[in-house]
Amino acid sequence: MQEHRSQGRQAHRRLASITGGLLVLLGALLYYAGYIDAGFNTADDGHYAQVAYELWLGTDPHALRFGYGLLWFKIGEGLFALGGPSWLAVQWLFQGASALAGLLVYAAVLKVTGRMLPALLGAGVAVAVPAFPPTVFYAVCVLLNVFLQVHLAERWRRMAPADLIAPAAGLSVTFQIRPDFGFVFAATLGGLVLLGAAASGRQALAGRLARLAGAGLAVSALAQAPLMAMAAAGGYLDLIVGEYLRYPDILLRYLSAGLGGGAGGTVAADAGGAGTLLGRPPLSDLLNGSWTANWSGGTPTAAMALLVHLPLATAAGFALLTLARLRRAESADGVPARLVVLAGGVAALPHYYLFRPDLAHIANFMPGHIVLVCVLLADLTALACRAGRGPAGLAKRAGALGAGALPGFGLAVYLWVGLTMPGTGSIANAAGRTVPFAAQNGVAVRVSPGERPLLEGLREAVEAHSSPGDRIVCVPFCPGVAFMTGRRMLLRDWYVDDSLLITDPGWIDRAIASTREARPPVVVVVDWAINGTEISRFANWARPYVAMLDATATGRVELPGITVYLMPR
Repeated sequence: MQEHRSQGRQAHRRLASITGGLLVLLGALLYYAGYIDAGFNTADDGHYAQVAYELWLGTDPHALRFGYGLLWFKIGEGLFALGGPSWLAVQWLFQGASALAGLLVYAAVLKVTGRMLPALLGAGVAVAVPAFPPTVFYAVCVLLNVFLQVHLAERWRRMAPADLIAPAAGLSVTFQIRPDFGFVFAATLGGLVLLGAAASGRQALAGRLARLAGAGLAVSALAQAPLMAMAAAGGYLDLIVGEYLRYPDILLRYLSAGLGGGAGGTVAADAGGAGTLLGRPPLSDLLNGSWTANWSGGTPTAAMALLVHLPLATAAGFALLTLARLRRAESADGVPARLVVLAGGVAALPHYYLFRPDLAHIANFMPGHIVLVCVLLADLTALACRAGRGPAGLAKRAGALGAGALPGFGLAVYLWVGLTMPGTGSIANAAGRTVPFAAQNGVAVRVSPGERPLLEGLREAVEAHSSPGDRIVCVPFCPGVAFMTGRRMLLRDWYVDDSLLITDPGWIDRAIASTREARPPVVVVVDWAINGTEISRFANWARPYVAMLDATATGRVELPGITVYLMPR
């Protein structure tokens, strides 16, 4: 009878877990459907749409600098192959991935803690304020590996080769989408394999390690095979291999550039005065900055400082609490899983902390960190519940609850800022966007009354002075202009800021030569201080290119913050 009751409780928990996951997924999709047509981002969203469009049109991948793993853009190309170029299809890809990220937050927290409340809390925050849509794959890659490797970590004492199938396949897909996360989670997976091999004792360690590692490598190779075969057939296998090999160097550059810039996050300028990175808010903003956040204006400097700096302290506290579990035999088995959670909680931290500490990159980082915070809160709550009733127990309980207050407050601030400011994938992007705007390639969106005249003027200028399929120039980062007009991009680099001159000092000369040779009918220049500094405006750091346009153009169309140069054919 008791065994029957136990089985019934387990079945009830499984049903409750599945129901919770379905509610998270359905709620996310319904929420996103309410504002999926809000806004038209010519930068990041436009970049993804235009790369997929170029691939769909047959552009050689060698002619594109896509910036991320090619598989991510091949998914978009596949969507276009099914129904033609479609802005809405791109948006649903982004929001579908956001819904998957929310589901993975729920599943990972539930797997580690066994408790529905923190799992639903984490999923609720992740769904309400999702990652920045065009780069939501950050969150998906991190969370997929965390969930699959947490399951493996829980089986470390009895790990079998079959247990590595899902984690190795997930890791392989990660390498194909974002190789830097592949390297991060290759390290955690390797550690788990070593731990699983060591569980059998010294005598059997070598043989067990060979079986486990062999299984993981075989699965990874099989998961890589379709993309590799496609690349070999298309003649761009070198790009895939090169993409993998260059990321260790990129990671080192992140570290040297970010750490070398000090608290402000800027790197040293080159001889021409260019080379800034977006600065980090100083810690002093926590006391002196503003906490006001709204869609129409005003940066909440204090809140941003909290969101930028608090995760470091939270991760450090989580690491200390995890190590403390080793002191008790009954909790030590949970350490490997929590170390995987720790890796997921900091995996995307360098992207914003050392490189670009804006709300969009914080949003990319947060889903993995939300899992860490929710597991931390669950562990601290359990610690408080185990405390005795005496003075020592009361002190322990107060300390545990106090330690969880700041990370919990951090989640609340993220939720508040993300729901009131654009920059994440939340409904804040729909604020004030009520009027329709339509263009080519399925662009049918709602924009603000101030955005529509600008977008319409830009569309009309490009379409009036060029033909469908023409190659145009859009700088410093607005390839969505080409997508919404059915044009193609001329220059290989689509995101160009002043820091480019540090790694590629010859870019301006090459861009001038390419423009003169190809004679694009229009060149779109946006007056955007892309790194928050005057030198980061294209007209300042790329002054020779703009001078060439001024000397060559037969006319120009001036729009607020944008100049469309009309070039001789």
